[in-house]
Amino acid sequence: MNCKCNKLFIGMLIGVLLPIIMSFALYYFLYRGELGFLPFLHQMVQIGSIGKLLSISVLPNLVVFLIAINKERLLAARGIVTSTIIYAIIVIAFRLLV
Repeated sequence: MNCKCNKLFIGMLIGVLLPIIMSFALYYFLYRGELGFLPFLHQMVQIGSIGKLLSISVLPNLVVFLIAINKERLLAARGIVTSTIIYAIIVIAFRLLV
């Protein structure tokens, strides 16, 4: 099925932006009164939990990926998987280096 949203770039954009939005949402619902967002990220790096935050933030990509597959937006789904693999490499780097 052809659609303007069935592009690799659109899938990668969704796959990159959705975890960032999820990180903001996790901060907002769990820590908004205690810390600002940047001190929150700094504290996550200090205690070694930034990899865990990134891992949890990528979970909504799975839902969007399944929706894209179900609607036969295969190029967009490929973009979502590509950006998720990039996030996985970043998470592995954080866990090895921090």
